[in-house]
Amino acid sequence: MSRRPLIGVDTQPGSAAQRPPYTPVQSYGTILGEGSSSLRTSPERYRRDSWLDRVPEETTVDGEEAEADEESDEWDLAEYGYYSGSYQRKVAIYGLVPLTCIVTFLFLANLVRWIWPPRYPNPSTLPRSFPSPLPEILLSAAFYSLAHALRTPIYSAATVLFPPVWDTLAFNTIYVLISQILRLAALALLRVRHEMIFPLPTWHDPAFTTAWWLALGWAAADAATSVVQGYRQLALYKNVMVPVERVRAILAASKVGGGSERSASGDGSARGSREYMPLSPRSEREPVEADNATVNGRRREPVSVEEAVRMAVDQDVEQLMHLQEREELEEVYGLPVIYIPVFVPCLQRIDSFLFSLGFTLVLAWAYLRSPMSFPVDSDPLPSIYSNHALGIAFPVVVLSHLFLSLLHSPPVLPRIGVHTAAYVGLLVGLGGFFTGLGLWGALS
Repeated sequence: MSRRPLIGVDTQPGSAAQRPPYTPVQSYGTILGEGSSSLRTSPERYRRDSWLDRVPEETTVDGEEAEADEESDEWDLAEYGYYSGSYQRKVAIYGLVPLTCIVTFLFLANLVRWIWPPRYPNPSTLPRSFPSPLPEILLSAAFYSLAHALRTPIYSAATVLFPPVWDTLAFNTIYVLISQILRLAALALLRVRHEMIFPLPTWHDPAFTTAWWLALGWAAADAATSVVQGYRQLALYKNVMVPVERVRAILAASKVGGGSERSASGDGSARGSREYMPLSPRSEREPVEADNATVNGRRREPVSVEEAVRMAVDQDVEQLMHLQEREELEEVYGLPVIYIPVFVPCLQRIDSFLFSLGFTLVLAWAYLRSPMSFPVDSDPLPSIYSNHALGIAFPVVVLSHLFLSLLHSPPVLPRIGVHTAAYVGLLVGLGGFFTGLGLWGALS
């Protein structure tokens, strides 16, 4: 969709007396003298204004017309780089996401105590000032932070070593392998095998509770990172959201401004339809000082022309950076972040808890049945311990995680949509969760 330039408007509601009259200004990438072409009008409005698909007997419903007008207005407003809605309301609604994470964490933390308490609690070897589950949660959260910090260098190396499409596959494969290796490393560092009471993994053993808390710590760190990232993404739309009651007035003012500019340049002339890129997208009535240019809570006035120009350029650069970040996000998700319903990120956070529990329980079950979990200098082990389970479980977990990672990658996610990815993730998460419970005998 071709996008019109950002028009200089005040997105904060206010009285008409307080707002000066709209003055059309130049903007980045503006195209003048285009007239009322289909490129500057939403498809719904183009269809409604045309008589080709109408008959004299056709009747319209007021509700449908109003809804169509709202859709066309949103389409036209998006072409200018603005979006209808209240930023404060979006942030308030997004508060359901961290609330969902907290409720899910508390529910799962108590679920293991209510339904699967260990039959023979093992005397803890940890100090009294550092009781369980603090070591499990902190260790798994630290390992998740390490894996998350390695994403940027891994992606940079993948883009250098592999061509475009293959770099995404290589990046996700390496990241998934590191994540699963760190999950196994957490089991080794906590000496889960050494403190087991039963010879084989079972939910009656305290090792089941340890693996459970390791999974919850990893999922909690993932949820915290995702929530912070979500708020940062919403903050990119703070200055481009227009209250619904002002959408019609802004669009009308922009059309009047565009008409006056076309009449001044001459309709039908070759110069009227050429593209140009002026210096600033800011409105003439907008103050030139930056938002953060304050001293003791007051805005600092520029003391010279050079300082005013520098502050104006800094603000323009910041606006362009936010515009670029919004466009990159829209390429990843396939639509603006503010248009994603809040239940989708809530569902994704629930999926992450199920992923973590399922993957950790499966890997822990296979690892504790393997001779690799015992010290190297231990006595000869009975035949009940082998690496066959780990050799099957580890590739399955890696492939499942890789499938989900590729599902959320830019080449795939815009095509299937965030809703489909969330639903598929829920199915995979539930499958992994119940598979892990079944392997530990928690479902019998």
